[in-house]
Amino acid sequence: MIKLRNFLLFMTFALPKAGAKIGGFPLYISLISSFYFMVTGLFYILKKKREIVFFLIPVALVLVMFLFNQFNFTGGEYYGSSYLDSASIIAYLTSYFSFLCYYGALKLNNSEEWRKYILLIFYLVIVYALMQKIFGDYTVTIPGITANYQDAITPDFLAGKNNMIWGIGYLKATSTYQNGNLFGANLLLIGFAVIANNRVADKKQIIPISLLCIVVLLTASVSIYLGLIAGLVWMFFTSKNNSGSAVVMFLIGFLFLTAILIVVFSTDNLFSEIARERLFNRDLTQGSGRIEKISEYFSLLDKNFWVLMNGMLFFDRKFDEIYEVLPMAILQIFGLPLLVFYFLFIVSKLKGIVKTPYFLPFVAYFTASISDGAFWLPPTATNLFILLGLCTAWNIKDNLKLK
Repeated sequence: MIKLRNFLLFMTFALPKAGAKIGGFPLYISLISSFYFMVTGLFYILKKKREIVFFLIPVALVLVMFLFNQFNFTGGEYYGSSYLDSASIIAYLTSYFSFLCYYGALKLNNSEEWRKYILLIFYLVIVYALMQKIFGDYTVTIPGITANYQDAITPDFLAGKNNMIWGIGYLKATSTYQNGNLFGANLLLIGFAVIANNRVADKKQIIPISLLCIVVLLTASVSIYLGLIAGLVWMFFTSKNNSGSAVVMFLIGFLFLTAILIVVFSTDNLFSEIARERLFNRDLTQGSGRIEKISEYFSLLDKNFWVLMNGMLFFDRKFDEIYEVLPMAILQIFGLPLLVFYFLFIVSKLKGIVKTPYFLPFVAYFTASISDGAFWLPPTATNLFILLGLCTAWNIKDNLKLK
C-alpha cells in the first residue's frame, strides 16, 4: 500500500498528464491519485468528530445551492437547467472538495521519506523544463508520459493551450504540465516546499532558489512572477539570520542583481525579450481579460442579489467564468458562504505552520492565485492540499524531535 501511495503521489506531482483521453475524457493516473487521496481523506475525517464539520458544512451549502435552483423566487436566472454543462459542474465540485486530500496526506506513514522525494521531483520537472528550451519543446515530449497521448501526437498542441506569446514567438516552459501558468503555480508549491525543507535542515538554499527563479522566468507568467517575489520577500523577512550584517549583504546582493538586470535588459536575449513582452509591452490594467469578467460579474450581481449568496454553479444564463482569479472564481461559482468556508479552512490549517518555514510555499502560491492560481486545472488543487498535509505532518515530526 505504501508503494502504491508513493507511486500515485509521484505521478500527481511529477507526471500529472501521463495517460490518455478516451472519448475526450482524460484518464490520467494523477486523477486516480486525486480520487484516492480524497477518498482516504474522507474516511479519515469521518472518524474525527472535530474535523467532520469541515465536510458537512460545504456539502450542506452545495445542497442548498441545488435546492435554490428548484424555486423561481430567486429569479429566472436560476429556475431551469444550468448554463454550465455537467462535466464543468463536476470539475468545479471536485476541485473545491480537493481539500479532503489534506487529510489523505496526513495519513501517510512515510511522510519523512517525502522530504527526499519532493526534492527529486523538483529537479525532475526543472530539468525537463530546461530540456524543453535547449532541445525544443516538442522534441523531448514522451507520448502518454510527459503529455497525454492524444495531445502528444497532435502538431503544435502546446501552442494551442494558450502557451504561445505571439509577440516574440516564444512558447512558455510547461515542463510535464502542458500549460505555463499551471506549471508555474505547481512549481511555486513544489519549489518552495524544497526550500522550506532546506531551511529547516539548515542546508544551503542557493541552488534550488536559483533554479526556481530561472525556470519561473521561462514560464513567462506575470502571475507566477508575483508569487515568486512574494516567496522570496517572505524568506528574507522571516530568516533567523536577519542580523545587521545580513541586511547589508542583502542590500549588496540586491544592488548586484540590479546591475545584472540592467545588463540583461540592455542586450538582446531570451530573458530580456520575455520580460519586455510580458511586463512592459502589455496593458496590464485589463488583467488579460480578467477585469472584464469581474465587471460582468458585478453587473449581474447588481441585477440579482442571489448571485452573491447562491453562486453561479446552477445559473441558467450565459456568463464568463472567472476561473483565473481564485478568490473571485470561488465567489462567482459557489457564492459568498462557500468562499468564507474555504477561507476559514485554509486559515485554520495554515495556522499551525504559519511561524515555520513550511508556510513559505503557500505565501507564494496564494499570492499568485490573486492573479492566476490555476486552481481549477488538475492537478493544482490536489497538489496544494497534499502539500499542505505533508507540511503539517513534517512540522509535527519536527516538534516531536525537539521534545
